[in-house]
Amino acid sequence: MSEVALNISKDNLKDIRQLYDKYAGMLLGFIRGSVQDQKRSEEFLIKIISEFALETNGKAASWLELRQFARYKLIEFYPIGNAEIIIGNSTNDNLNLLDREERDVFQAVYYQGKSIAQLADLLNKNENTLRTQLKSSIDKIRKARGN
Repeated sequence: MSEVALNISKDNLKDIRQLYDKYAGMLLGFIRGSVQDQKRSEEFLIKIISEFALETNGKAASWLELRQFARYKLIEFYPIGNAEIIIGNSTNDNLNLLDREERDVFQAVYYQGKSIAQLADLLNKNENTLRTQLKSSIDKIRKARGN
């Protein structure tokens, strides 16, 4: 009945289940690196795995391909600057040391893969200012970790 309600074929359900069984733990950890809310993280996990399985049509996929797909989906779900995206979860407590702008820049570059030039256009800020914020955030994290 669920495949009828979701309009997903039995083959696709099998692909989704295989991806879930193989990668759900790692993917949930990756998602939790960007989304603080556990319930939302789990919802995104299901959405991402389902969409990835449908897009790849059951072809074998690697963790890196799934992670890259998830990265782009998270950008769609939560664009930079959205108050609900928080990087400082239990796996990255040191990021709580950053102010909001540093955290946004760090998130955009590190988690979303944006270049400084892209970010400057997006935020309408000077590239040198963004580089300084990124360097400052990295320095703070390294210092907190004792590196």
